[in-house]
Amino acid sequence: MPPGPVPPSWLLEVPLAHRGLHDEQRPENCLPAFAAAREAGYGVELDVQLTRDGVPVVVHDRDLARLTGRAGRVGKVTAAELTELPVLGSDERVATLDQALDVLGPTPVMIECKSLGLRAGRLEAVVADRLETHDGPWCVAGFNPGTARWFRRYRPAAVRVLTAGPLEGHALPGPVRRRLAALTDLEAADPHAVSYDLTGLPTPRTDAWREDGGAIVTWTVTSDAELARARELADNVIFEFIRPATAPPGDATPR
Repeated sequence: MPPGPVPPSWLLEVPLAHRGLHDEQRPENCLPAFAAAREAGYGVELDVQLTRDGVPVVVHDRDLARLTGRAGRVGKVTAAELTELPVLGSDERVATLDQALDVLGPTPVMIECKSLGLRAGRLEAVVADRLETHDGPWCVAGFNPGTARWFRRYRPAAVRVLTAGPLEGHALPGPVRRRLAALTDLEAADPHAVSYDLTGLPTPRTDAWREDGGAIVTWTVTSDAELARARELADNVIFEFIRPATAPPGDATPR
C-alpha cells in the first residue's frame, strides 16, 4: 500500500507546464499561457498569493519588480491595483485565481500556495473556498508543510502535494530548508505526492517513499536530457521550455 493517500491518475500522467506554457509572447502565470497549456493537452502548475484585500492572485514572486517593474509587494496592494498593472514586455495583466480557473476549465492544475509565514491558514482558506466550485481536477501544493496540514485537517478530500528539495539559495531559513530537503514533515503532511527539485534527486528518503508506493513529481525540467533523467527518478514532471510527450487522447483523461 502507498505510504499516503493514493494520488489521482492525472497527477501521475499529465505533464504540468510550469507557470503555464509561457514563452516570449506569453508571460508566465498569465491567462494566454494557461490557455496554451490547455490546448496542448498539458496540465498547469501556478502560484497563488493574497493581495492586501484578500484576493488570491496568480503571482510567483513576493516582490512585484520582476513581473511588473513596480516596486512593492503583492500583499501590500489591492487586487484592483495589481490587476491593472501590465506585465513587463506585454499587454497582459496579472490574473486572479478565479480568472485562471475559468480559463483552465477541465485542465488539471497544481496550485502552489505561497504561504510566506510559518503559520498557514489565511491563504489556504481563501483558495479552498474558490476551489469548492471549480469542476476541473486540481491539487494544492506548497513549500510550507503547514499548507498540506491545513488541507488535511479542514479539507480532507483535497489532493495535497508537499513541495521540497535542497533549496540552495532560497530565502527560507536554514533549518526550514534542511527539514524540506530531508522530508522531515512527510508523515505530518500526509501528502498524495511529493514535488521534489530535480537537482536534489535521488535521495534515500525519496527512494524509500517511491519504493513504498509514494508518488514523486519533479521540477523544473527544462531540457530533453533533464526529462530523460526525470522519467527515471519521478512519476511526473513540471516543465518549461520543452514539450514533453503527452498520452494519446483519452489515455490521460483526468479521473
